[in-house]
Amino acid sequence: MIPTPKGGSDTHNPPLLVKEASQKLIDQHRSPAVKSDTDNDTLRSWSEDPGAQRRFPAYFEYASQSEKAETLPDIIHIPFEDAVADVTLKGWEDLWFSEAQLDIQKYGLLNETKIDFIYTWVNGSDTEFQETIYPYEVNSTLNDPEGLWLESHRVNRYRDWDELRYSIRSVEKYASSFRNKIQLLVNSVANPLEAETASVEDPAEIVGKQRPLWLKNDEETNGVVQILSQEDFFDESDQGCLPSFNSLTIENQIFNTKSETDRIFALSDDMLLGKHHSASDIYSPLFGPTMGFKSNSYNTVNPPTDLDARRFGEKPFLIYTSWLLNRRFGERKRKGQIHFGHSISRAVTREAINSFPRPAGQSNCQRFRGETGFQLYSWYVTFHYTMERQREALLWSYIMLRSDIDGNGNLGWSERQIIMDELEEGMSREGEPGFRKRMFYHMSESLEEAGLEPPKVNIDVQWTSLDGPAAIKDIECFEFNVNECLAPGFSSQSSDEKHTNHVFSSASIFDRVARQHPKCGDCLLKLLLNRVEAGLSPLLPNKEEQAPMREVVIKALWKYQYVVVEPDAYFVMITDAEQVENVLFKRLIKKRGTVGQLCLNDDVSTEEEEAVADVRRVMMRLLEEMLPDASQFEI
Repeated sequence: MIPTPKGGSDTHNPPLLVKEASQKLIDQHRSPAVKSDTDNDTLRSWSEDPGAQRRFPAYFEYASQSEKAETLPDIIHIPFEDAVADVTLKGWEDLWFSEAQLDIQKYGLLNETKIDFIYTWVNGSDTEFQETIYPYEVNSTLNDPEGLWLESHRVNRYRDWDELRYSIRSVEKYASSFRNKIQLLVNSVANPLEAETASVEDPAEIVGKQRPLWLKNDEETNGVVQILSQEDFFDESDQGCLPSFNSLTIENQIFNTKSETDRIFALSDDMLLGKHHSASDIYSPLFGPTMGFKSNSYNTVNPPTDLDARRFGEKPFLIYTSWLLNRRFGERKRKGQIHFGHSISRAVTREAINSFPRPAGQSNCQRFRGETGFQLYSWYVTFHYTMERQREALLWSYIMLRSDIDGNGNLGWSERQIIMDELEEGMSREGEPGFRKRMFYHMSESLEEAGLEPPKVNIDVQWTSLDGPAAIKDIECFEFNVNECLAPGFSSQSSDEKHTNHVFSSASIFDRVARQHPKCGDCLLKLLLNRVEAGLSPLLPNKEEQAPMREVVIKALWKYQYVVVEPDAYFVMITDAEQVENVLFKRLIKKRGTVGQLCLNDDVSTEEEEAVADVRRVMMRLLEEMLPDASQFEI
């Protein structure tokens, strides 16, 4: 039975205070800011917390954190020197990024990188969870007088088909050689004795956190499978708006999970591996993380509207985050990420999220998806931030460092002449096939040379950042005018013959090609890279005279490297039992078809108990036939 909110009210209307606070958040999104487990009782679905008594934050903490977010800027730029302060080079990186070569004799073979597999998971069928979430559902701005949202949004949002058990089986079967930890991001649960009378103003005591019923609770299991409540990993300054029941909000804090490795493969519990993976299917130290994209692109040049907020699925978040990325890096179409596991760096994700302080702060206070229409989308912003920062690092390196030979912050005539000569050399090879080695064709052999296992699943490699920014892949640059792209009068000595002309400020030209006119920056990079067969050497600072800054650039290129792949993945929206029998069973079981990565997305909208039970039975049979062997972590 659903409890009645404290005070005896049976209304489904959120309090006016909450409505006003949410409307303020909506308005903020549309205009820039003015101001700068120890219990062994496996019958329970949650783990008792032996620590000091804790309570969920009261509403005043939520309101205070929301107000704080309002004072933050939308966007900040992080200097490369600060961004790479935590990067330590091993020695092989300079030759690799400059010439696309490895000195194995000098530096030895490389080691495979361990990767954490992180899941967001909730058991929505759990009574304690339902009692915990209810006061926040009632007070959500998504609630309506008829209570339709309250009744409908749980139908498939929090349903558990027990996929997590099988997803972990797939990780242990197909990726155990490089799996580090498995981290489950879960909700805390309220004291059942207080939950019935709890409210947002007077919240309940926290007594534990959700835990899969089938998961062992012994030292060996807990050493690998870590159960993390939001209170365990959300930044302390961001915990005033907890608890959250919004996966976007939780994912925007995923970089705060603690580990001895930086690398994450983030999954939902409905995602499974279907073939043996090597680490390079997800990440390698030579090429970076693999990224997969859909065909649809987003290029939001104006503030998102009410119509955008009402679009289906993830579109409002893609549209909104596209708008932020355009303001930070310049306008361009950016593809949406695939709906499967995401290979990310904790450090890069932290930087990406922190580069948008107000949107990130607002995200922390959205307890349910869609409360304000828009929200910072962690995967989309992290993927494209990575790609844009690699491009930005190359432009910064060439314009601000390499080309400014005297270091005075201004590109004089002799310095501009060198740039024009280098561009002319690159232009002479534009459209010449076969001169520049395409490293995305040679990824496997490079990995093997370094002692690393090549990809087994994501073998359709379409681009690597060692080939240059992905933006140059299909661009044609037969016409490049330095006076239009770099600065007015760039090709004329008379422009600064007698006096320094600040139109040739290296910072001004850098901003022009990096952000104001992205195509100019793309063509600049492509033409300069045309000068060499492989590597990024034409863009790097001088190795002797500019050694300290060259090291900063090499660190940045290592931190922001990436691989674009067409993933071996299969996404299915599960609607009913008949579909599972005739589509999935035929393909995956009867025809013994295999797929590298599989997502079984719950789109069963019926509330009819018998129909839902039919889906559960056939789903369990499918998963058991695919992955019959229990993992070492199961009871």
